[in-house]
Amino acid sequence: MVLNYEACRAALEKLRDWYRSSGGESHRNEATTRLHLIDRLLFECLGWERSDCICEERYDRQYSDYSLSCPSRSLIVEAKKEGVYFELPAGHTSLECSLKTLCDDKQIANALRQAMGYCQERGTPLGAVCSGHQMICFVASRSDGTPPLDGNAIVFASLERMAEEFRTLWQFLSKPGVQEARLLNHLLGTEIPNLPPKLSASILPYPGTKGRNILQTDLQLLGELVIEDVVRAREVETEFIKECFCSSGALSQYALVSKSILKQRYAALFEDGDEGPTLVSAMTQRGIELTEQTFAESLSKRPILLLGDVGVGKTIFLRYLIRVEGADVMANAIPLYVDLGSTVTSATGLLDCVLSEMERQLLEDYGVDIRERNLVHGVYHMELTRFSTGVYGDLRTSDPSLYRQKEIEFLEDKIKDRKNHVRQCLVHLSRGRKKQVILFIDNADQRDQQVQEQAFLIAQEVSANWPVAVFVAIRPETFHRSKRSGALSGYHPKAFTISPPRVDEVLKKRLLFALKVAEGRVRLAPPLSANMSETLSPE
Repeated sequence: MVLNYEACRAALEKLRDWYRSSGGESHRNEATTRLHLIDRLLFECLGWERSDCICEERYDRQYSDYSLSCPSRSLIVEAKKEGVYFELPAGHTSLECSLKTLCDDKQIANALRQAMGYCQERGTPLGAVCSGHQMICFVASRSDGTPPLDGNAIVFASLERMAEEFRTLWQFLSKPGVQEARLLNHLLGTEIPNLPPKLSASILPYPGTKGRNILQTDLQLLGELVIEDVVRAREVETEFIKECFCSSGALSQYALVSKSILKQRYAALFEDGDEGPTLVSAMTQRGIELTEQTFAESLSKRPILLLGDVGVGKTIFLRYLIRVEGADVMANAIPLYVDLGSTVTSATGLLDCVLSEMERQLLEDYGVDIRERNLVHGVYHMELTRFSTGVYGDLRTSDPSLYRQKEIEFLEDKIKDRKNHVRQCLVHLSRGRKKQVILFIDNADQRDQQVQEQAFLIAQEVSANWPVAVFVAIRPETFHRSKRSGALSGYHPKAFTISPPRVDEVLKKRLLFALKVAEGRVRLAPPLSANMSETLSPE
């Protein structure tokens, strides 16, 4: 883990205090110097990770002490025993010093040439010589035509100086500093280009708050009312969809095919007394001939997938199918709409969520309470008949009270099996009222892939084993990924791709509808109309 600036500063001060308390220079050999001082200086005080370092890296039978990479090799540090030290000329207080001045000391000159040789042979730009309590860092491999020894170096003559000038030490020799080439640019005189100012700098009162005038506030409230509230109001939903739905050729065709599928399924479920199937040849002189009816029949037991990215119009397509294109079919159906964008939290609870929403809509929209006594008795009439001839049948005459208790317990167990109970109720309603049940699972694409795959599995099971036609919306990437290795790999679903409509057409129709709302030509419920009046009031 790369240590932060303040933690590294504290580590260097701790190292300085330890070195001072140990009596300073103690003539450690090179290995001990590396262990006690240089390792701590690099890995605790300058933010290098041990995984960035290769010790004793071999090249052409020569070994460099520390090769540091970020991510390519950028710095080679040559370690010297503690006794190899240098003295700066009297009166020299700057951190920067010419390499020629340092080379007046033969020991230091040999160490510098050795480190430069390692760097040049390995193509590494920066080099350093360190005795634990002193450090010289320089550009060892140059491409500007200047001999490296003619350049300058940054010199830290003691741990005390390193602590005093820690910011400079960090800028030049820390891992972040080497990554940004701070030492290289400084010693070579390269200017770091100044970034252009942000565009926000041209805004005089930025950052700040821009107040809206009364007209802007009214328009904002009106826009939120039209976009958020009005389009969700049931009393204007059909009119909104008729006027604002942008139907491309593909969307219109999908709506017609979907309507055909629902009609075909209704006919298969409820139209009795047919003289027999109509035989249509699949092969004609023109080749393969598949009629719309054949196509619809092939899809009657599979969920219909709607593929499209978030926001392309899958929800309004479903609402258009329910309210406009398939309105005549829906009149003989029980449509149930489950919005996973606002009703589900995880894939594990998805089935319970769908079942709860179906039960709620049956009660609120169709007045069907699947826990009501008479309905439960009707749903399980055959099971109750068998129950009366079972082991508790004799109690019917000998102990009617106990028999009724056992019968209630029997029905209670049926209701506890929630999934099967909802299915049995839908079978009973479908046959009794001769209405097919249609389940729309919308906004699954607003959830993660796991929820989308689970939604498909639920749709597949319901469409195959329940008297229910199912539509479900998922994302294209989820569909293709799942077809290769996920839940869809074992099935052959039919999918419709929903492309986004033209933006100009959407805006035009929405604005025209908003104008009708503003002019009062759209009849709103009292709460919405009251809000509209307040929004448009002169005050």
